[in-house]
Amino acid sequence: MNKKRTNISLQPNVYKKAKELGINISQTAEEALQIRIESAHNGPIADGTPAPLGITLAHMDAARIINTTSDDLDPEQFLEEFEQACDVDWDLAERTTRDRVRYARKLVNFLDDHPLTASEQDLRNFLQQYDDQNCVKTVRIIYGRFYDTDLAENFKIKNPPPTPTKAPSKEELQAVYHELDAGEEQAALLLMATSGLRRSEILDLTPKHFDLENRGVYPQKADGQTTKQQWMSFYSPDTERKLHDEYDFDQMDSDEPLFTRHKSTFTHNFADASVAADTMRITPQVLRVWFCQEMSSLGVADRHIDAFCGRTSRSVLANHYSDYTPENLQKIYEDAGISVLE
Repeated sequence: MNKKRTNISLQPNVYKKAKELGINISQTAEEALQIRIESAHNGPIADGTPAPLGITLAHMDAARIINTTSDDLDPEQFLEEFEQACDVDWDLAERTTRDRVRYARKLVNFLDDHPLTASEQDLRNFLQQYDDQNCVKTVRIIYGRFYDTDLAENFKIKNPPPTPTKAPSKEELQAVYHELDAGEEQAALLLMATSGLRRSEILDLTPKHFDLENRGVYPQKADGQTTKQQWMSFYSPDTERKLHDEYDFDQMDSDEPLFTRHKSTFTHNFADASVAADTMRITPQVLRVWFCQEMSSLGVADRHIDAFCGRTSRSVLANHYSDYTPENLQKIYEDAGISVLE
């Protein structure tokens, strides 16, 4: 028999306590209703008589009524526990955790109370203030993943329409490269453009992440990072020459950073060099786009480009490992012959 779906309102801390104890709320509500219906039809049920689904009036009478006032709900305790869940339970990246907690605090400030006191209309009014899908995501996570309710499930996350991505020409990259003053920045640009790795992956590299003999690079998984995959990539011969011009790998400690400037400094200086070279604005993300389009034009399959860029899931890597071995990827990379300066 198909059941009728209905919504009922519960005091927030009653709901939370029931979930903590593993009580099936839907079944419990149905059992209570059956008891009430039976009582209405037949009068009081004798104490101890089995009621529908095994509930007895004695059990009902013995139930302890929980104080459902909101006085026990501490917004600061919620923020601490929510941040801990983001960091420990869900293993989110540090930046994502900061973003989630920031919007959680905005919600608490808006409500001037604990999130479990909010109504759907309260949440609607809160979300109306922000044109940011991260805000919607945070609200859905708080009420869905954290509190296991459906209060925010009707708030949809909008997918932005696809926009065409424009990549610079090789000549533009060369012009920007020559406008950069620091050899460290030139090396970073070449690595980003010919490996397809992300800015953070490149700028966190140390000698231990390189396979110098095969021009391979194995980026380290960022702490707390679960949303992005990382495998391995390679870099071009012109990048290799620049790296050896700038660094004496034999004299460096294995965990000594190659790039000592702040990450934003590279982005700003790339932009300044773009203005000086009169080209489109070159950023680390643009260099990643250029790598993908250049490798595609050189005949590399999308699945292998995704592997170089760290977009291939671990399940795919495991199930199709022979296609993604370092040896196979190296051959594909070498055959493509990508470069910036040549």
